[in-house]
Amino acid sequence: MPLAQIEPAEALTWLREQLFAPNGALVLAFLFIAALVVARLSTTFKYLPKVTAYLLVGLAAGPYAAGLISKDFLTQMEVVKQIGLALIVFLVGTDLTLKTLGSVSKSANRIALVEIGLTFVLVAGGVTGLALATGNDWRLGLVLGCFAVATAPAATLAVVREYNADGPVARHIKAAVARNDVVALLLFGVVSIFIFDTSAGKSFLTGNVAPALKWMLLPFPIGAAVGLLLAYLETVEEKSPLRMLLALGGLMVCIGAANALKCSEILMVLVAGFSYGNSTVKGAPLREQMRTLEIPFYVIFFVLSGAKLDVRALAELGMIGIGFLALRTVGKTLGPWLGARWAGMPRSQRRYMSFSLLSQSAIAIAIMTVMQKRGHALADEVTALVLGSVLVFEIIGPILVKVAVIRSGEVSIVDAVKHKERIASGNQFFAVIAEFLGHLGLRKQRKQKTLGDLVLKKTQALPMDASFEKITKFIETYPHDSFPIVDKDGFYVGFISYNEIKDAGFDPVMKDLVRAADLITSPVAVDLDEDDVDSAYLKLRDLPNTALPVVKHSDNGRRLLVGTITQRELIQAYMEAHEGRS
Repeated sequence: MPLAQIEPAEALTWLREQLFAPNGALVLAFLFIAALVVARLSTTFKYLPKVTAYLLVGLAAGPYAAGLISKDFLTQMEVVKQIGLALIVFLVGTDLTLKTLGSVSKSANRIALVEIGLTFVLVAGGVTGLALATGNDWRLGLVLGCFAVATAPAATLAVVREYNADGPVARHIKAAVARNDVVALLLFGVVSIFIFDTSAGKSFLTGNVAPALKWMLLPFPIGAAVGLLLAYLETVEEKSPLRMLLALGGLMVCIGAANALKCSEILMVLVAGFSYGNSTVKGAPLREQMRTLEIPFYVIFFVLSGAKLDVRALAELGMIGIGFLALRTVGKTLGPWLGARWAGMPRSQRRYMSFSLLSQSAIAIAIMTVMQKRGHALADEVTALVLGSVLVFEIIGPILVKVAVIRSGEVSIVDAVKHKERIASGNQFFAVIAEFLGHLGLRKQRKQKTLGDLVLKKTQALPMDASFEKITKFIETYPHDSFPIVDKDGFYVGFISYNEIKDAGFDPVMKDLVRAADLITSPVAVDLDEDDVDSAYLKLRDLPNTALPVVKHSDNGRRLLVGTITQRELIQAYMEAHEGRS
């Protein structure tokens, strides 16, 4: 059949059933490549973090949409996803050091007290009332109250780390996430005493109280012991590859112990990370080793998490589900704002704290899983409600976190503005082929280039009075790291170096004050009338830039911008010109 006659549905079915279903390696290849493409595309959307992009990839390719990721594959990859979650949560714990968060501990406690209390009371009370009014089980309110308190640690803190945010808002987000999740798990431990029926042949104490206490308290001593042991063993083992095995071994101990002892896996891993992060005496090399594994597991975890989301779950929410979404949103937005006000935080910081804690996923699903394993009568209804709410909060939550850390001015320009230096892909392809042929002895001798041959003629420039907002948009699209500035007559006056401004804080207030002329780094340029390859090379060699503007003189002696020259092309021409010289 001609390709033009193949229906999209038929092609999708063939991909799903003939190519992907029997070949898990191809599914993983697709996931990594799709995640890479979407992550790069996400930089064109100002407030779309990579976490949300990965979730959307999984959602689109999952069994409830395109079907390229099957339910069987999700089941097979569950252990990998479990390891990925443990890795992410452990690294979250290592970042929660008393040294870095101590400065916000008092205000963070006040925020947590108000936010957790308000969220739990609103959701537990509101859902209980709705359940009684609609003839449902009143215990649903207590369970969903525990879910509501939790904030997804992986998604929320992944955004903070992606943008290297640091400041009062970012630190309070980290502190709030840790407190929310620990309290949510402990709350469920307490609530589970009353919502589960006592097992046959057991008393209330042995059948309800003892399992609940074990589930929520046992992770603390075991997790703390694992963290301390890892901090000690990293002082004994100096080799990086073996430290990697040590780190993975510690994670597996936590996962295995939690499963064997029937206690909270997430809580144990989080405590282990916290214990390690606050006891390491070697600068946490084991944490840095684990971060080399983070990216692939990070992608797998979020893509597979997205694949498990079913848009149809929204239809199953009903009145109770809609009430839960609304009440949790109120609690998670009004609560942090009131708590931050009580803590004396500035108004701008209170504003951004108020919508940074909405993400919901891992903790809620972990609690839901406990109910499923213990066969609770509400397990199916809770599952539908949780999956529907997670679909909403896990997509929206990370976006709001990104908005909060960027608008609060706690992200540097290099992280807030995704400048990508671009190269001519066609030229690089031919360069790769030429290099390969050169190693085979088949490359012809190239003609020596002049300075004029190296100039990229198509270039743009910023006017001196360009606003900060125009500067950031220009940075995102301009292919080099030195941005030419021209005066009102179009003559070159200097350039802004990305390497000089990239670590400056991305302060939204700057957009009303700063102009391009205020950020000019240097008036240096390659001059076609005065320079040759050697002198141009010397100019660029002494600057931290990979490109420089190129000018020539007008009739009145002023400099006209004619293009750009890159360090790579200039060095290559310089090497060729001096090849064979002593």
